[in-house]
Amino acid sequence: MYISRRKFLAGTAGAVAALRTNGQFFARSNMTQTTIGGGALSATVSSKGKFGWCGLNGLNHEDRPISWLLAPALTLEHYLGIPSESPEHIQYEPCESPKYLDDIIENGCTLHYSPLPCSEIACSISYRMKSPHYIDVRVRVQTKRESWPLGYLALFFATIVDAPVYTGVTINGFDDQAELTRENPWVFFNGYGRDLGRTAHPADVNQPELERHESDRDGYYYDDSSIRFDRPLFFGTIDGMVFSLMFPSKDRENVRFTVNPLAEAFGGPAWDFFWVIPDPVPGQTWELPLRVIWKPFQSRDDMLREYQVYDSDRTQE
Repeated sequence: MYISRRKFLAGTAGAVAALRTNGQFFARSNMTQTTIGGGALSATVSSKGKFGWCGLNGLNHEDRPISWLLAPALTLEHYLGIPSESPEHIQYEPCESPKYLDDIIENGCTLHYSPLPCSEIACSISYRMKSPHYIDVRVRVQTKRESWPLGYLALFFATIVDAPVYTGVTINGFDDQAELTRENPWVFFNGYGRDLGRTAHPADVNQPELERHESDRDGYYYDDSSIRFDRPLFFGTIDGMVFSLMFPSKDRENVRFTVNPLAEAFGGPAWDFFWVIPDPVPGQTWELPLRVIWKPFQSRDDMLREYQVYDSDRTQE
């Protein structure tokens, strides 16, 4: 059964707090929080976030210090791929996972998620600040689980922002069901398209929608729209600033963008993404790099240039 964020946050605070106060979970690191900085940016990363929500907390630009996040940016919220009717299913598994920090330096750190019995996933997320206004992120994941009934594992990341309800993001793409030319390379997406839905898929991919069990159809991350993206980036603006996520073109077919126009538990929109790993093999390690940008907004063309530079650099590595 799908459980909303509101019900999860209301019903599990005590249980998650109990998990986090058990000292054995942090045997590999005594630090549960650190502030990282580089260029114009700073943020706090914690292994003890409220309700288990951990990520880039208080992401700040020194030239425009505004409060714009309702929860840590890039919070790992779900592992998808196990039907909710399965007895071992934990809907908010990463939030309930024991966590610890290591690799702590001035401009970065690594946040580790320990396995729980459902997905049996060990995950690490490394953050590196890069001047003038970038955060380069690398997600590594490994599972020991033998059976994935839906044929995939997906990691779902949430960023909930202090913006007007129904505020969406701009995507480099189009509406697959609208009779429009593709000369305009941009489409605004707030969870609605010609075909209503909250998840945008990569263009020119056959059957990009995820398989799901009948009991999981209420999950908004399974709510497919007709919006398609060409390049794997999106950006949203808040008070003259722009938040953008960018992924290498080689990973384009394995990412999806999801907008929840109203995350009711928080009172603002959620600009989310998930990373799909088809047919996961026990013991194998997968990696996903991405770039976060938080800077004063200039133009759509500027964001496209930012992406082209990032993707070119990734291709040469």
